Amino acid sequence: MPEVLLLNMCMIIDEKQKRVLVQDKVKTKVSDWGGITFPGGHVEALECLIDSTIREVFEETGLTIRDLTHSGIVHWEHTDNQKRWLIFLYKTSTYSGTLLDQTEEGKVYWVPVDELLNQPLAPDMLTYLKLFFNDELNEAYATWNGMGNSAFILR
Repeated sequence: MPEVLLLNMCMIIDEKQKRVLVQDKVKTKVSDWGGITFPGGHVEALECLIDSTIREVFEETGLTIRDLTHSGIVHWEHTDNQKRWLIFLYKTSTYSGTLLDQTEEGKVYWVPVDELLNQPLAPDMLTYLKLFFNDELNEAYATWNGMGNSAFILR
């Protein structure tokens, strides 16, 4: 049976100012990629998906979020070891608290929605954005072999 890793990511939208909260993720030994992404992380043992998203967003931004809606799933499958990564995508415009400037994950700040594509996006973030902004899409799937990934299949 392949190992399955459960992760989450949340797009926080400020509807009045037409902006989204981004994280400029720092490359580390644990995470070998960086760039502009949305807050999120791992689902812990005995933790439901939405609670894990709320926790991760608070840890990485200082904000408490509510009223999450599901935006889709990104599904990676490693062809060499059959590990699977499932990233559950959520979005919300309901938040409170004081925004942190930075955590060990990277800086967090607001970006106007119309400038998001001009940012130095993390690898494959453009595909994730299609799920966040297109309600007709529900899933992105790709295989990965350590040398790179296949093209995403969007459904």
